[in-house]
Amino acid sequence: MDRTQRLLRSLTKDARLVEVGPSFNPLAPKRDGWNTFVIDHASRDDLVAKYKAHEGVDTTRIEEVDFVWQGGSLADAVPADQHGTFDAFIASHVIEHTTDVVTFLKAAETLIRPDGVIILAVPDKRKCFDFYRHPSTTGDALAAFLEKRSRHDTRTHFEFIMRTVHKGGAPGWHADDTREGIIAIPFEKAHEQLGLAALPEYVDAHNWIFVPSSFRLMLLELTAMGYLDLRVEEIAEAEATEFYAWLRRGREAMTPTELQAARRHLMDLTIVELSQQLRQLPVSLLGEDSAEAKVLDRIREADFRAEATQIVLAAVLASTGWRGLDRRKFQTLIAEASRSIPVSGPAAVQHLVLLEGARKVLGLASGA
Repeated sequence: MDRTQRLLRSLTKDARLVEVGPSFNPLAPKRDGWNTFVIDHASRDDLVAKYKAHEGVDTTRIEEVDFVWQGGSLADAVPADQHGTFDAFIASHVIEHTTDVVTFLKAAETLIRPDGVIILAVPDKRKCFDFYRHPSTTGDALAAFLEKRSRHDTRTHFEFIMRTVHKGGAPGWHADDTREGIIAIPFEKAHEQLGLAALPEYVDAHNWIFVPSSFRLMLLELTAMGYLDLRVEEIAEAEATEFYAWLRRGREAMTPTELQAARRHLMDLTIVELSQQLRQLPVSLLGEDSAEAKVLDRIREADFRAEATQIVLAAVLASTGWRGLDRRKFQTLIAEASRSIPVSGPAAVQHLVLLEGARKVLGLASGA
């Protein structure tokens, strides 16, 4: 299943869709038979003119824009009689650019049907040029919403420009990529960023920074405070660059105690997810014989062990039906996972964990 199939898996071409900011790379293009309405910041003609000089951009993929958004809520760009009529609201690598994430998500709520779905592809800071930036918080979201922010502030422009990092010239990469990250802009340019927020025209930037659990936490807290009425149906990680989120209308009912426990759990998971960035740090950064390097190796090994255990559990779930465990399918899944693991370095421990886990599962399945 490719990326598009994965994101749109619950939809048919009869579904009424609204796609936000698809530019020259729509997920559900009209030309492929999707019943899609496009919201963008400019008309098709203007977008073609904008991207004409961009190398590698196929402007023929830019589709007719149905609703031109020129500020305020996205929902205001759509006639009121079409609010609540869309089966899905789709946005790939858009949410991170918004000045006000609360208003963005409230617009999505407004546009979809009661049983509709919000489908998002979101940059994962562990695997993209936001690597060195700190995750956004609910407090950040509330400040932007209550200030009715329509331009990125000085902090956003500074952080976006001065902490952007590339690996091999690429803006995104796999979670275990140990190539050195190259900071894109020399620090001598720092003062130039301070005036961007005061310009009359909008200057784009990555504003919202997430890992999957920090995104869940923000949604949970904003909904608990009454600013949104959404729940996370599912979040799935991609191999590189991003993660995917499917949201539905309607908050999850929780007691105050349950809410506190859920918040604490997501805070803990956010720390765990951020710790996975340690995989990408070269040991040479700390010195191979240093105490810090030895601690880092132990953390990496524990992280890889935990991931291998998750792989085994996922294989069990995928291989178990009403007749019990399909041993051949389970062994195939474990073998496929094993082939993708490096044979040296801290990740090599996963081979042992997969083997041990598989033996235990197969032994239990046979009654041994």
